[in-house]
Amino acid sequence: MKKIFSSALYIAVAICMIGCAKTTTQGPNEAYKRYFDAWMEINHPDLQPQGLGYYVIDEKPGTGTEVEDDGFVLVDYKITDLEGNISSYSDAETAKKLGEYSETDYYGPKFWTTAKTTLPAGLSSALIGQKVGTSRTIIIPSWLMSYKSYGSEEDYLDPPLKKDEEYDASSFSNTIYEFKVMDYTEDILQWQIDSIGRFFANESVKIDGKPANEVFSGMTAKDSVSTGFYYKQLSAPADTAAFSKDTTIYINYTGKLLNGLVFDTTIERVAKDNGLYSAAKTYEPVRINWGEKYSEITMSSSKTSIIGGFGLTLWQMRPMEKGVGVFYSNYGYNYSGSGSTIPGYAPLIFEIEIVAKPEE
Repeated sequence: MKKIFSSALYIAVAICMIGCAKTTTQGPNEAYKRYFDAWMEINHPDLQPQGLGYYVIDEKPGTGTEVEDDGFVLVDYKITDLEGNISSYSDAETAKKLGEYSETDYYGPKFWTTAKTTLPAGLSSALIGQKVGTSRTIIIPSWLMSYKSYGSEEDYLDPPLKKDEEYDASSFSNTIYEFKVMDYTEDILQWQIDSIGRFFANESVKIDGKPANEVFSGMTAKDSVSTGFYYKQLSAPADTAAFSKDTTIYINYTGKLLNGLVFDTTIERVAKDNGLYSAAKTYEPVRINWGEKYSEITMSSSKTSIIGGFGLTLWQMRPMEKGVGVFYSNYGYNYSGSGSTIPGYAPLIFEIEIVAKPEE
């Protein structure tokens, strides 16, 4: 009933504004602007537009590096509509409040790219120029949720379309962003390498049951096998001879993020300890099919392809060896991540042990 009353009130105010306004918005967003202006008049009458036309409800300035165009900004965020309905978020507490929490999901800041057209125009306008540590809560009107790059708010209200180009104003929604800038970099690959270097000194994340700083003692970000890839032997092999093409071996493995979150494993105990266990899955060593180079290594009898970092880790190994590979996202899932467990630009860890062929 409250929402029905609120909507009726916004419509009434919009009608009044239509009758009282000296000028009216032209173009496909005319009706949407009248509704938005009515909502603002009722809920935030004292706010003035900033940048391209977004509004700041609350902010706390930061003191760190300034966010620039064509970079990568690490943010904690929550996104809602004007009625407060949450559509996206990055923190575990919100997930718990919504009853959506899963211990296997990643919660924490994520990277947004600030290059033109990779963020909604209004969000980009509100983000670029801010400093690391800044917290802002902003309202972006629907026409500024476009990913197009125009010079003024008027162009977003009435887009200068090319021949045969279509514009659907109803596909955009008024949106409230609450975000905090956690970090910023112009070089996302170097940022990941630096993160791996810090991981080598981590005391809380366990590798093969031991603190990471013990396992990687003495290793730094400079000690890569290949740029962005690192390998550490955990137990010596039974033989130093390399595998030949078409060799079949079997392995157990566990995949983790740098914060220790386990996202995949072949080991039942590890799955149960980390909330991954499924009675429908068989936990046993998996088959690996060797190739002439690491990128040709495949998994299982169906010869499923594997990510580069997983293959490169195997490429370092010999019969019955146990080791761990750590690598940046160019060897993993790059900017897209994978599902709800691996965010974009995430370095990954794979603990792998070559084992005997399981009995039939």
